[in-house]
Amino acid sequence: MPDPLRELSEFAEEAVGDIHIIARDYLATRAESVKTTAVGRFGGRNSGYGDRATQLAVANIAGIVEHYAEQMLLAAGCNPMKIKTWGDKPRAWKVTFNADIEDMGTCPSFTLMRGFYEARNAIMHRRGELTDSQRNQRIFARLMAARIERVGYRIVVNGNTVRSCAEVCVQCVQELDATTR
Repeated sequence: MPDPLRELSEFAEEAVGDIHIIARDYLATRAESVKTTAVGRFGGRNSGYGDRATQLAVANIAGIVEHYAEQMLLAAGCNPMKIKTWGDKPRAWKVTFNADIEDMGTCPSFTLMRGFYEARNAIMHRRGELTDSQRNQRIFARLMAARIERVGYRIVVNGNTVRSCAEVCVQCVQELDATTR
């Protein structure tokens, strides 16, 4: 398998670079703001469900992977109407690149990334609360795989979640990119 750090597509390089920028800037800003500003629902370091900046860092990082996948599929000639959701993309990827990205042997980080992507949906659509369509065991299992805790239907994110999300999403982009060659 080619070294993904040396042989990434242009889209993958951009995605990985963007993830690193978001994670670095978030963590630097958080380190400074924690000194003076209470964060989280109940205040205090790493408390509550996670402040909005933490939520948005996770959402932005997970969204980059979807954007990368869409760019690759569109560049390969996929119909935009056939890749609207993450549920559509694995099928299109298999047809386009002959790779089953839901297979742990092909893309081991994909399942974890999907957990972060479910967190992204909760963050963007309900400010951290699972949407009605996310309130099921399949989604709970994805969140658990990514080690995202819940309090009822609210997800809990903190600085460690941002770090983990960035690591998993970079790995996922690299693995996806390797399947396109």
